[in-house]
Amino acid sequence: MKLRWLGQSGYELQTDSSTLLLDPYLSDSVNRKAGRPRLLPIPLKPAEVWADAVICTHNHLDHLDPDSIVQMPADLQFMTTAEGAQKLHELGRRRVLILRPGDCITLGEWTIHAVYARHSVEAFGVVIQACGLTLYFSGDTLFDPRLAEVKQFKPDYAFICINGKLGNMKVEEAACLAQLIGARVSIPNHYGMFASNTEDPRRFTDLVAPSRSLSFNQVYSLT
Repeated sequence: MKLRWLGQSGYELQTDSSTLLLDPYLSDSVNRKAGRPRLLPIPLKPAEVWADAVICTHNHLDHLDPDSIVQMPADLQFMTTAEGAQKLHELGRRRVLILRPGDCITLGEWTIHAVYARHSVEAFGVVIQACGLTLYFSGDTLFDPRLAEVKQFKPDYAFICINGKLGNMKVEEAACLAQLIGARVSIPNHYGMFASNTEDPRRFTDLVAPSRSLSFNQVYSLT
């Protein structure tokens, strides 16, 4: 499996024949609506997106981005919350599947589990399985002991928010969750996109072993 970090909580996951996008923020809409310019370049043109599905873990601009979505191909499959589905329908999207924690779907090579998240709006995390690997993405969430239930999936990789603002875990809480889950490798995310809402990933990697941070827009081969 190959993985590319698109910034914030956005990822592109690829097998030899299929692609998933998770929380792609591919515009500067937060700046347009809230005066917070993106600090990272746009890594992928929305009109050129190709994916078997786009997963939006909740209805916030940096996860479900209207400015990106209206430019994406019309036949894309989306998966999101009930709140997110309403927004996607308003944007003219018809291929929308609502996921709730506890749901599990199979899409080609991918098995996708929606799991618990505790955020300021309806949200979920995801456990994604393919190519013999299990990946956990926290999405946006505050710390809650129920998050550790994903340990049952025995994740190889855990991608955990660390920014500590606007309904997200602080570094120390993210490190605690990583230790509870016990993934082979823990990776921080949700930083570096906005000057007013970021964190130093080294604070996380100093606390958690084994862990590492990813470089923006670089493709990694996961094994």
